[in-house]
Amino acid sequence: MKIKDVTATVLSNPIVKEGASDSSQDDILIEITTDEGIVGIGEVDASPTVIKALIDMHSSHDSSLGFKRILLGEDPLQIRRLWDRMYEGTIAVGRRGVGVMAIGAIDIALWDIAGKHYGQPVWKLLGGRVNERIAPYASLPALQDPERVELKELRRMIVHVKEMGFGAVKVEELVNSHVRDYELVEEARNILGEDLDLMIDAYYCWPDFKTAYKRCEELEKFNLYFIETPLPVDDVAGLKKLSRKLHMKVASGERMTTRYEFNELIARGDVDVVQPDIGRVGGLTEAMRVADHAKANGVLVIPHCWRTGISIAAAVHFSAITSNCPYFEFVPNGLSRSLLRTSLVKNERKIRKGSIEPPEEPGLGVEIDYSIVEKCSSESSK
Repeated sequence: MKIKDVTATVLSNPIVKEGASDSSQDDILIEITTDEGIVGIGEVDASPTVIKALIDMHSSHDSSLGFKRILLGEDPLQIRRLWDRMYEGTIAVGRRGVGVMAIGAIDIALWDIAGKHYGQPVWKLLGGRVNERIAPYASLPALQDPERVELKELRRMIVHVKEMGFGAVKVEELVNSHVRDYELVEEARNILGEDLDLMIDAYYCWPDFKTAYKRCEELEKFNLYFIETPLPVDDVAGLKKLSRKLHMKVASGERMTTRYEFNELIARGDVDVVQPDIGRVGGLTEAMRVADHAKANGVLVIPHCWRTGISIAAAVHFSAITSNCPYFEFVPNGLSRSLLRTSLVKNERKIRKGSIEPPEEPGLGVEIDYSIVEKCSSESSK
């Protein structure tokens, strides 16, 4: 079997708010077609137009190749070899940032092909299920209403996800809220009670260790499961000091790529939780390497996931085979404002009693609604 074509389709909601903290507003749909007619699907939480450019671009030399140029004619089942080939072949333009993210989208599609070829769900190809409970946590969209209704909106969202059976909830973006973070967290904890886990996403809002420590000390009384990204992504030294001073867990890593950055985060940042986005980090192949290293160092893995049902499917397969993955991020359909999040995938796995069973269908188990692709494609609007 050989790769016959690689297509990258830029998608976006009919209305996109450029200043919104919502990366599900647009997407890049990767489709890899084989000469046997199998099509693998992938995506990544990154700039769709940049990913498309990297895939379609003309090559300039041996370490600045276009991804399509690398992949055409190759055996799609040689996934690890192709990962290394893509990494080395684009190292002059990729290496850590968006180049690795393009690899991630492609890698997810290659695993989808492999599952469809062998007639097995991806989680079985990755080694089989070891995590008894695959638990999404409800990631609440950032509050965007005026101050007088923010707490009311927070209550509405938490009651909604609590009724859905989630065992954990994360409140987003304290820094952009009109209501002081202490009030938000207090309100969230009061609604949830003490039996459910509560996470807080600080969204890099504190500029230095001293500021972050002061605010986190105030928040620890609410029995938080973790505080996410309290400091700028590159302040690894600050994360280490914060992790060692706080009783609650410190989490980071959603913007990092490759095992190399995560190895440094674990070794020098001393965090309790790493949060690889499966597409951004380099796909399922690289996410597994991160998880293995994290486990060897006593660190939890809780993937970032804020795109469409494709990324959710990848996270479900990953969670099934990763014993140190107690949760993964999940934006409930009923709270999302994005057509792509709610409708691109027809057959998203259902949450039952706070967990998701992995699919038995071959590959990722994803069925795309191509009427949504047509509606949201930049090509169709020309």
